[in-house]
Amino acid sequence: MVDDWISSTSQRAAAWYGDASEKINSVDTTAAYQTAIFMLCLYQVFGYIYNLYFHPCAKYPGPLLMRMSILPNLWYAWRGTKHLKADELHRKYGQIVRMEPGFLSIISPNSVQALYGSGSQFEKGTFYARGPKETQVLTNVATAIDKKVHGRKRRIMSHAFSEAALRSYEKTELDKIRLFCRQISDPSTFDGPYKNMSRWSSYLTYDIMGVLTFGHEYNMLTSDEDHFIQPLIDTFQHSQVVLGIVPWVERWGLAPLLFVNILLAVRRFRQYVDRQVDYRISEEKAGRGDEDIFKLLLNFKDKNTGEAMGFKELSDEAVVLIIAASDTTGTALTGLFFYLARYPECYAKLKAEIRCTFSSVEEIVTGKKLLGCKYLRACVEEALRMSPGVPGFLIRESPVDATIDGHFVPAGTQIGVPGWTKHRDPDVFPDPRVFKPERWLEAESVPGQMDRLRSASFPFSYGPRACIGKNLAYNTIYLTIARVAWLFEMESRERLPLEFHVKDHFAAGEKNGPFLKFVLRDGLKSVSG
Repeated sequence: MVDDWISSTSQRAAAWYGDASEKINSVDTTAAYQTAIFMLCLYQVFGYIYNLYFHPCAKYPGPLLMRMSILPNLWYAWRGTKHLKADELHRKYGQIVRMEPGFLSIISPNSVQALYGSGSQFEKGTFYARGPKETQVLTNVATAIDKKVHGRKRRIMSHAFSEAALRSYEKTELDKIRLFCRQISDPSTFDGPYKNMSRWSSYLTYDIMGVLTFGHEYNMLTSDEDHFIQPLIDTFQHSQVVLGIVPWVERWGLAPLLFVNILLAVRRFRQYVDRQVDYRISEEKAGRGDEDIFKLLLNFKDKNTGEAMGFKELSDEAVVLIIAASDTTGTALTGLFFYLARYPECYAKLKAEIRCTFSSVEEIVTGKKLLGCKYLRACVEEALRMSPGVPGFLIRESPVDATIDGHFVPAGTQIGVPGWTKHRDPDVFPDPRVFKPERWLEAESVPGQMDRLRSASFPFSYGPRACIGKNLAYNTIYLTIARVAWLFEMESRERLPLEFHVKDHFAAGEKNGPFLKFVLRDGLKSVSG
């Protein structure tokens, strides 16, 4: 009996102790979670207080939430409206605005030269590296952070954009522009009688890029097989803006969870680029490689090591060649088509100049005669001002304390000039939201005025990091618009708004329209003149 009692008591005690232990462990676990959450919230609160009152950039104005956290700027970047928000904030706060705790937007008179000009102490930083500079995700002539790496890449690329090289590209450009003119005036081609010029401009520039870069015919102007690439390019560029704000999500492996659709499109785009590089390498090995831009990259040997570019480096360069040579030039053409349709009096002046200068469409080639068309050049500059290929920021980082026009920039600060806003500076460009090519003509007769306009309009960036393919882009734009103006009357499907709006996906994104109809001028029976 005693043994049974002892055994029974022991079992009850053990059961009670077990239940008590479980309850204590449960209480401890809950308390630990609550403590962790409390400490995290406390850390965040202290972070907000620090950002508002003790951060090195705390003195600069901006909305409360932007001064506290990166999340508002991330939201505008996600929506593609960061450039419009910056424009709104500068109208409210003035020359310098705090858009994140450590990111300043500046439009002071010398900001472009200070950030991007020769001798600038500012450099590309974590926005482009998307994390530590030593582990940069995408390194090409446009994104390279290290100045020595950039210099090496630019020296290689410079041969592809020399005067001699540009002359050799003209036949390809003209062939594609002739086809473009036939297609946009044919109501049976894509879009019907009214063409979506955002798409058609990109078809043209992509077809030119394909031949000049990879020696490959993509036939975007005649076939829709590769049209899927345009939204992929847009999404890829959008990803750079979003992930550049929160680079830690990639380092911590959270990007596929938080940005699944963007990451899928980025992977698809990179796979597409890799296929183009594979194709070009196989053509070269088979002895069928053209004298194109990519041949320079394939034949490059490092003067110190004798090593050629690896596949990853070739693919990274192909990314910028595809985007810069096609998408940004396409944006410039689209903007020009929009504003010429929006302002028919400007198109009338342009037609008169081109038709008086050239007696036939086939006379329109690059050279002094074309460059002598001052109104054409003024229209192009004005369109580039109002519709820049990069409407948002070319972000730089200050490695040391610096000063721009009296504004102190602490070391480690991210800073940029918003192109959309700077190009609309009313002190430099009166009536900044009105398309006025005449402002560029008038500037030629006023000493120093042209330099002043160019200091505030930088559609191809500025200084040693400026777009290396700028002159090729100008040639394509001049030839295309001059031939269109010689051949066609132009009609818009609907009344156009004051400005051509795009999304800020680093480059201009989600472009749509204008929808234009092209009719041969009186007396012409075909686009051959």
